[in-house]
Amino acid sequence: MTATALPFRSSPEPVFAPEYASAAGTEMFAIEEAEDFDTLRDRGRALGNSGAYAEAAAVYRRAAQVAATAGDDDRADEAICDWGTAETELGNGARVMPKLRQVLLGSTVEHNCWLASYTLARAHELDGQIKKALFYARLSLNHSANVDRPGSTAASHNLLGNLLLAEGSEAGAAAEYRKALRESKDAPPLWVAGAEGNLGYCIVAGTSRQALRRARVRKGLRLLYRSLRTFQRAEAHLDAAISHLDLCFAHLELDRPQAAKRHGEKALALAEGHGDSETVKNCLYLLGQTAMLDGESERAQQHFSELERRFYPGRAGLANVLMSLDLRQVVNLRAR
Repeated sequence: MTATALPFRSSPEPVFAPEYASAAGTEMFAIEEAEDFDTLRDRGRALGNSGAYAEAAAVYRRAAQVAATAGDDDRADEAICDWGTAETELGNGARVMPKLRQVLLGSTVEHNCWLASYTLARAHELDGQIKKALFYARLSLNHSANVDRPGSTAASHNLLGNLLLAEGSEAGAAAEYRKALRESKDAPPLWVAGAEGNLGYCIVAGTSRQALRRARVRKGLRLLYRSLRTFQRAEAHLDAAISHLDLCFAHLELDRPQAAKRHGEKALALAEGHGDSETVKNCLYLLGQTAMLDGESERAQQHFSELERRFYPGRAGLANVLMSLDLRQVVNLRAR
């Protein structure tokens, strides 16, 4: 069985230096012609940070038009990158890649080059092209060294961590998350919680030496619980679902089936309530493993059968295979 990735914790942008929005269907939003670039950009940031990507993209497109009319190519490029980021988060990365490459190759403004390369990395990541994504993510990190804006370097390190984790390199990913956290001065709590959660998962999943295993997993647990508390206070339910699932996995590694079951069931309820099928898939798998560890074979069969029915209908007998094999050490819950 190949588990589908858990959604990454990172925001698609450095939210403590808000620059992004997103959208398709931009013509449906009315924008005052007289508004200047700064007003439009600030409105786009506010909309993007609230998750109103479609509305924000309309604003950014208008901002690009205003800048181009005024002959300000640098600001026009910035707005194009913001619009491109928005489209990427809506799954339209292929549509905006050519424009982003034009900015990357033609701009002399380091921030625009950083934003273009970062967004290209994100677009390739969402398209499952991890090697290409890594190329652009490393390029964004190089550009971030010359960008005088909070959050740029932290965001690039965090994205690199996501990509390395998707490739199964927990140690490399953990190193990037630690660098991201060191660069996260003035970051909002949710951003920090995301990076801490990523690091906690890396520690749990990447621990292999038995002599150090329990101590390292407990260190990962502390980070995961801290991350979960932040998400719960902010009522960030989808992020909380992933934290619960990570904790389910961690408690399984510590042979604590009851704690694992409790967190797995909470993760499943939150994921089902928000229609997050990828997290539901991983919940069913880990809950089956939890039941096996607890000696409840009937409950395990129910979870694995539900997993097979909903997500792998063409793999007859998968539930029976999972009843006989523990694949936790070969399944990458973050792999795309």
